[in-house]
Amino acid sequence: MITPMVKFSFAVFHANYEDFLDDIQEIGTVHVKGQKNENYIEKLTGLQKDFQGVSILLEEMKKLNIPEGTVESNKNRMELIQEFQDISIELNHYKQEKEELSKLIQELEPWGSYSSFFVEKLERHGLKTRFFKIKEKKFDDQWITEYPLEIINQVKHDIFLILFGQEDAFLENAEEVYLPAFEMHSLKGRFAEMEKKIKVNEEKKDHLAGMAIPVLEKKSQELSERMEFYKVLEMHTLSEGEGKIKILEGWVPKSEQATLINYLDKKDILYSNQYSKADKETPVQLVNGQFAKLFEPIGNLFSLPTYAELDLTVYFAPFFMLFFGFCLGDAGYGIAILAVTTLYKPNASSKLKPYLSLGQLLGAATFVMGILFGNFFGIELGKIAFLSGLNPLFLDSSKIFMLSLIVGGVQILFGLGIKAANQIRQNGLLFALSSIGWIVLIMNFVLFSFIIGKNSPVSESLEIIKKGVYIVSAILVLLFTDPAAKIHIRLAGGLWNFYSTITGIFGDILSYIRLFALGLSSSILGLVVNKMAIAFGEISLIGPILFILIIVFGHLGNLAISSLGSFVHPMRLTLVEFYKNAGFTGGGKKYNPFYKISNV
Repeated sequence: MITPMVKFSFAVFHANYEDFLDDIQEIGTVHVKGQKNENYIEKLTGLQKDFQGVSILLEEMKKLNIPEGTVESNKNRMELIQEFQDISIELNHYKQEKEELSKLIQELEPWGSYSSFFVEKLERHGLKTRFFKIKEKKFDDQWITEYPLEIINQVKHDIFLILFGQEDAFLENAEEVYLPAFEMHSLKGRFAEMEKKIKVNEEKKDHLAGMAIPVLEKKSQELSERMEFYKVLEMHTLSEGEGKIKILEGWVPKSEQATLINYLDKKDILYSNQYSKADKETPVQLVNGQFAKLFEPIGNLFSLPTYAELDLTVYFAPFFMLFFGFCLGDAGYGIAILAVTTLYKPNASSKLKPYLSLGQLLGAATFVMGILFGNFFGIELGKIAFLSGLNPLFLDSSKIFMLSLIVGGVQILFGLGIKAANQIRQNGLLFALSSIGWIVLIMNFVLFSFIIGKNSPVSESLEIIKKGVYIVSAILVLLFTDPAAKIHIRLAGGLWNFYSTITGIFGDILSYIRLFALGLSSSILGLVVNKMAIAFGEISLIGPILFILIIVFGHLGNLAISSLGSFVHPMRLTLVEFYKNAGFTGGGKKYNPFYKISNV
């Protein structure tokens, strides 16, 4: 259901205007009408820059490991930001030094307890040392007798060696290595020191973030409110009387206008209010009952209705449940979904609970349809000995196929009925006569083709009634597809309506076969899982383990894949076939009141 909106126009003296805006932002019920005044606003640009900076910093802080029990800081925002940035700079410096030390250690690691001091001492006594690295396959064993060298280490296929005393000696294919003037033990000591400093600074950063986040969140709310304030002040406000009078327009839900009117009367502010017309500018607020509200997110994935349209949520919700259960079609899977959502719901967050409630409904629908189809975790209930007497009650594949077509036809016909009601609501009965003609024509066809005369011939009087109804309904379609047009345009439009609707409805009904196909594939996959589990279960020793693993993970996988298809395809049938036949246009603007976040 769409909430009735009241359109307000306010006229305020310029000196009192900012106070007025602050007050209606506090009341928080006015959806402000946008104006085509997109001037550059220096004040707003500065606020946006501050807001972006705070948002980026908050995002960074929330990724840290905030210690429990951290209290809000009494420092101001700038002090906290500066302190956080100083710690971040120092921490980055330590991390950079640690990375450099790691590279040096990695470079010296193959040389063992390397000491540049010892190398210098040897050179002072006239003993030159040179360091080489060579591939194992290129090392010549004769070098050991020909040169004064010592193999220090071998890492995988690389040999590390030292050549003593022969400054001009050349080892073919060997790469001479120039080691840095550092001691290995001092590098490792410095590396350990950096790790300790990094840990201390990370703990400082985490603790500071815990104290700063509440302060920055409040500032973020304040900046967001001020940005909205200046948008309304500078971009959505009209000026009259040489700027002395400020004009603002907006919409308020009928149920919430009393508080605003009391404020306006109290402040002696000039205003006018009237029920909003059915135009595209009027914002839309959906207000549904507890059941239909659960399905609003599905409808919102496509579009909100315009203010003039009917909200289709309550009309497609029962069908969506039915379609989901039809596609999944297994009572065991229905119990599993119902059990998981029910058990998790008490501990879930308030935002998640509506989705879990929706899951409960879909699980219940799956259980009912699974019983109707005779499937329980891939087991055909009709083939179980003690349930064989119930076999005639379970639907076979041919009956499920026919049921999918019947359900599709019912939803399409229901959609045409909604379309007619929508047309009457928006433009009057004359504009709905074409849709009414289609409804009568289809019902007449179904009545005489599948009910009357199926087993016995139609009497002459009923034949006259049938033809008469066909003629009247055809005239309604031909002449009232576009009642506002001239007669020849109306006839041409009616003929096109006949062609497009007949071909469209035929295609739409065939689309509902996917209900049968998905339900069948889900039950077949469940049956395959059971057969695989039984086959592997016969293996000696590990058979029972394999049986349990295949049953558990096989049905979990099938449930996950089939549930996704069981959600996506009913959504397609709803948002394409049903919405089209219901004449849904969409494109409504969501009701977004001018309010203070701190009051929510």
